[in-house]
Amino acid sequence: MAEFTDRLAAYCAGFDGSATADEALRKHVLDWFGVAIGGAAHADSTPALLDGTNLTGEGSATVIPSGERTSPGTAALVNGTLAHSLDFDDTHLGSSLHPGAPAIAAALATAESVSASTERLLAGVTVGYDVACTVGEAVNPDAHYAQGFHITATCGTFGATAAAGVVRDLSETEFADAFGLNGSQAAGSLQFLENGAWNKRLHPGLAARRAVTSVELAAAGFEGAAEPIEGEFGFFKGYTDDARPEAIDRLAERDAVGETGLKPYPCCRYMHPAIDALRDLARSVDPDEVTGIEVGIPEAGVRLTGAPIESKRRPENFVDCQFSMPFAAALVLKKGTAGAEPFLRAAGRLDDPPRFEDREFHRLMDATSVTTDSEVQDAFPERWCARVVVDVGSGERHERFVDVPYGEPADPMSWDRVVEKTRGLIETSETDVDSDALATTIERLPERSLDELLAVATGA
Repeated sequence: MAEFTDRLAAYCAGFDGSATADEALRKHVLDWFGVAIGGAAHADSTPALLDGTNLTGEGSATVIPSGERTSPGTAALVNGTLAHSLDFDDTHLGSSLHPGAPAIAAALATAESVSASTERLLAGVTVGYDVACTVGEAVNPDAHYAQGFHITATCGTFGATAAAGVVRDLSETEFADAFGLNGSQAAGSLQFLENGAWNKRLHPGLAARRAVTSVELAAAGFEGAAEPIEGEFGFFKGYTDDARPEAIDRLAERDAVGETGLKPYPCCRYMHPAIDALRDLARSVDPDEVTGIEVGIPEAGVRLTGAPIESKRRPENFVDCQFSMPFAAALVLKKGTAGAEPFLRAAGRLDDPPRFEDREFHRLMDATSVTTDSEVQDAFPERWCARVVVDVGSGERHERFVDVPYGEPADPMSWDRVVEKTRGLIETSETDVDSDALATTIERLPERSLDELLAVATGA
């Protein structure tokens, strides 16, 4: 454990950028732009975010998709927040975090500020994923959540710093200083679950801004704490009671981008395998005849999406819906899917009244229980499984077990499906961005310039 931070710094400083032409990486970048543009349009927190960050109209970095110019730190804050505002961004199951929202936001803002190439941008994103997921695994997601921390906020800070630092071409010593500063910055609690607050959306943006700050300070020679992760008063000591520092041994060989899944549904990833199962069951089950819905997911997912069950059966806002397994079960059985448009409509977005106030939704949510079982729990965190049993009035029981949620590397979304997801978000966003032009530009990175990328991402 004694060399954890030093090994992170050495890896970041020595990265050769060999993965920048990978299609998986380009899919994640396209997905990030799509969910950020969708978040800008559809998240009810967006007006307050834009008003509260005092965008100056001047600076060296761009806000997506408005094209407003501001400081790199503020652009990272806004873009990182927008990318997570619909909870539709990519998810790494092994670390239980969203690496793209903070890492890409920090890398993009830094790339603009130093006029970096798109190749360097992609290199930074690659390293950001590797570091975020490594630190996330090392802190042990289950233990980290049990202490009340949001892992994307905390470990995402280290990943975003790695991404921005690679773009800025920090030395090994500067990386160590930047990570040393992160030891005093990594933060983010799960208390947003109490009232459906917007803290969670803000967390990746804060992580990205912290990253930009630490990288700028380190590049200027500001000294950070030694051993900020593994030290006596370091990250492991304060944030987990079951650290697993051996995760660092995989860093040099891993491909965290390739390990990270893309989301087909705009809600907590723990719910996705159950939604897949319910989509299959919805083809043969009449929702009007359903008398019971038993959902078995990992224990960590139960805490987030099924407990306390009384409140999860009565969501009151969009965030509540994103973390309510009973809501998702009712939606899928009624509509056959939980994709972006039906989920947003049912949750009260897109100018539709919320379906969670409907009597029939109440009946189905009241019929839903959320627990775990030994097979599902034993597979976690290597596999995020779900078992769903639906009872109908005739006495029949319909059961499905999903071993791999759709969108994971073992059952991936194709490039065309990512383009389709992005198009759906952009076309309902009242923006000038051309989704096809954006997809074509990102598909050909790093042949395109950063200016070209930003022009299509802002509809310029």
